[in-house]
Amino acid sequence: MYVCGTPGDVRDQHTPPRSVEFLDDFPRDPDRLVAPILLNSNRPKRVNGMNAEQVLGTILVVDDDEGVRKVLARWITEMGYIVKSAADADTALVMMGEFSVDLALCDVRMPGHDGLWLVDQVRRLHAETPVALATGLIEMDPMVTLRPGVVGYIVKPFNRDDLEKVILRGLAERQRLQAESRGKARLLPAGMLEGVVVSRG
Repeated sequence: MYVCGTPGDVRDQHTPPRSVEFLDDFPRDPDRLVAPILLNSNRPKRVNGMNAEQVLGTILVVDDDEGVRKVLARWITEMGYIVKSAADADTALVMMGEFSVDLALCDVRMPGHDGLWLVDQVRRLHAETPVALATGLIEMDPMVTLRPGVVGYIVKPFNRDDLEKVILRGLAERQRLQAESRGKARLLPAGMLEGVVVSRG
């Protein structure tokens, strides 16, 4: 149990659960009995002011420009998403094999493998993860924007509203792809019932 108040005026008392941790070296006022600071409990952790279960999804930002990665990461975090960052396409692909990504936001032009290479790899290895592109071109070639797996693009210098729109579009596509995948999983493979006799008695 801990109490808060003066010896003659106890204003609060509480018995915390066993799982909590306290800061033992909290500076105490000799004229008051102050409760130790509660450091940890079973309450849900918070991300950007929201409970962990309210976090909207995980966005992977892929750009060789560190300044761009930081700006996009800050904006996306403020929107309520978890953000992961990669400086190149190869690193991004490795990261996607380690944890689930709801949307990859990728620069088109990067040293080494570019964003279009990453689109093709994501399509092949992580078919349920859509990709949004970031570019300095005002207009994109339809052969790029209509590429399977691409849900849209944003143009540098970036605009927060455009960023939010493409993220929402990407997450909607993510849900559609996952639902489609679950539907296919429920279907029996062709030929599975060959040779099976069904009784009508």
